[in-house]
Amino acid sequence: MKLPFSRILSPVLKPHLGSTRAFCQHPSFAISIPYIYFYGTLGLIINANHLRKHVGEIPTPESCTEIIDIDRNFMLIHDLKIIGTSMGLVQYACLVVGCLTENPALFLPHLIGQLLIVLIKILNLFLLLARLNVKSLSKLRHKVAPILMMTFNWCQEFCVFHQFLCVCDL
Repeated sequence: MKLPFSRILSPVLKPHLGSTRAFCQHPSFAISIPYIYFYGTLGLIINANHLRKHVGEIPTPESCTEIIDIDRNFMLIHDLKIIGTSMGLVQYACLVVGCLTENPALFLPHLIGQLLIVLIKILNLFLLLARLNVKSLSKLRHKVAPILMMTFNWCQEFCVFHQFLCVCDL
């Protein structure tokens, strides 16, 4: 079975199969499959809980003159939260089902989504470093650990994707 976007992914992945195999054989990636089961299940539970919380949310304005502005802004933010949470729910569901069925194509939505988030956070970190001062250094300390954790999670997921990937998929 061919991966979706195999014409795009094949030139990127095929030449580097040996080096990625060596990367994924590192001892820190020895328990990638159980880690992804736990990570995916935890993500599903958290996103389902957030979706349940956001679907029943109603605005609570303090005064009648602010109702229109708050209601409009609240509904926009409310809808964006529901859309984002639904997308996260689909990504984690694809991740867990991909792990259960050993289908590497189901890893692609989460791999691409998480890679995009990691790249945006790294870009944000570089923009923060551009205006280096005492205040940005304290923010920097709080941003580095989550970026490292997200990158580690992405590498774990990529190693499972690589393990389930067959050369015929490319």
